[in-house]
Amino acid sequence: MKYDSLEISRIIGEPNDPRRRYPLLVNDVCNVDSADPNEYVYQFDVLLETDKVYIITATGAVTTENVATDTPVEISFADIATPEYYVKIIDLAKAKERVLARKNKTINRALNAEENYRVITLLDAAAIARGNINDLKSGELSFNYAHLIDMIDQVIDYSEDYVLVAGTQIDKDIKLWDWTDDKHHSLKEAFADLGVTVRRVKQTVTRDGSSTTVLGSNLCYLAGTITELPGKPLLFVRKRMNEIDRLGGIISTTGDQAERLVFTSPNPVQVSTTRYLAVGLTGYEEVAIATQNSYAISKFERTV
Repeated sequence: MKYDSLEISRIIGEPNDPRRRYPLLVNDVCNVDSADPNEYVYQFDVLLETDKVYIITATGAVTTENVATDTPVEISFADIATPEYYVKIIDLAKAKERVLARKNKTINRALNAEENYRVITLLDAAAIARGNINDLKSGELSFNYAHLIDMIDQVIDYSEDYVLVAGTQIDKDIKLWDWTDDKHHSLKEAFADLGVTVRRVKQTVTRDGSSTTVLGSNLCYLAGTITELPGKPLLFVRKRMNEIDRLGGIISTTGDQAERLVFTSPNPVQVSTTRYLAVGLTGYEEVAIATQNSYAISKFERTV
């Protein structure tokens, strides 16, 4: 069997589901776009004469930039790379398409989780910066309807139609509202009246070699999806990649530019923990994420 890293990258294809190009959370709270390899992204729109834009950096931290009506800010792209995943040489020899298709899905999930993690980091920074923070009051034990109304009240002057990005415990509290309060009202009708959609998030992401929760179970964020500025409160841009065939990163021969690549190790590697010969696969993309309307975001933390 001839080993060809470029051929393996071609077989794997772009680790992105064409039926769902962006994670659900990203679609919920972000205006999404793509940029050409040499294209720059700027933020022009402001609510005030001088405003602040919050941007995710390459490390996943948040930085602040000033933007005015006559002074736009450039939003830098950040590299995202997955952990290295392995395919055993013997599995590759037996059924490479099936094995590599599974790795494609694994890399897609890992990149989606990292995107969600960075979007939630930005939601958190924006809510804290604007003072839109809520928690349990004395005697309260769970997230309730009144807390949701408080969150809406903080952002209603800047937005309408909302997404509640909920951790698992918050989502459970919501489902138990009727049981806990003995109201026996339709949750579906109540949320429809308020213009709120709930997006439960339960994911982990590998960062610095350790597994990290994407959204804490006791946290939730309310984001207005129709804001005074065009569209949703966050901007999310993926960069299209050049055809870098010399690195084994070429995906398409049709002229389409992929937004995600899979790099294959140039030679089979010896995996030290269990001592087997394998091919190393790493997913890669570049994204720019920034706030467009940080006033349309509120945070709640269930401290019990």
